[in-house]
Amino acid sequence: MKSISTRGVYALAGMHVLNQAPNARAMRIKEIAAMTQISHSYLEQILSVLRQKGLVKSLRGAKGGYVLARPAEEIEVIEILEAVEGELWYPEGNVGASVILEYFWKEMQTKMRALYSLKLSELNQSYQPYFYEI
Repeated sequence: MKSISTRGVYALAGMHVLNQAPNARAMRIKEIAAMTQISHSYLEQILSVLRQKGLVKSLRGAKGGYVLARPAEEIEVIEILEAVEGELWYPEGNVGASVILEYFWKEMQTKMRALYSLKLSELNQSYQPYFYEI
C-alpha cells in the first residue's frame, strides 16, 4: 500500500491555512510558507499541482495570492491527498491470489477512503476538543 508522503501532508497543511484565511482573502506563498514552515520553493510546486487539479486559484496583482477554488465544505481531504499523491490505498502486486483477499483489499480501500472523506471545513470542528485555550 502506498503511504502518504510529506508532499501530501504539506498539501493538506497549505489548504488548511488557506481555509483559515480571514475573509477568504488571497494569501501569498510567503505567508503560507511561514505559517506551515514549508520551504517556499516546495510549497510553490505543491500549490502549482493543486491549482492544476482545480483545488486552488492564483490571483494576480497587489492583493493577489492563492485562494481555495471551491468552498471548503465541498473539498474532501482525500481529494487534496490524491491531487498530489495519486490514487491512495490500493495494494501493489498480485491481489488475485485469493477471492477472499481481493474482497479484503477492496473493503480496506473503501474504509480508508471513508476515513479521509472528511471535508476541509470540518477539520477544525472535528479536532477542536483536543485544544485548550491558554
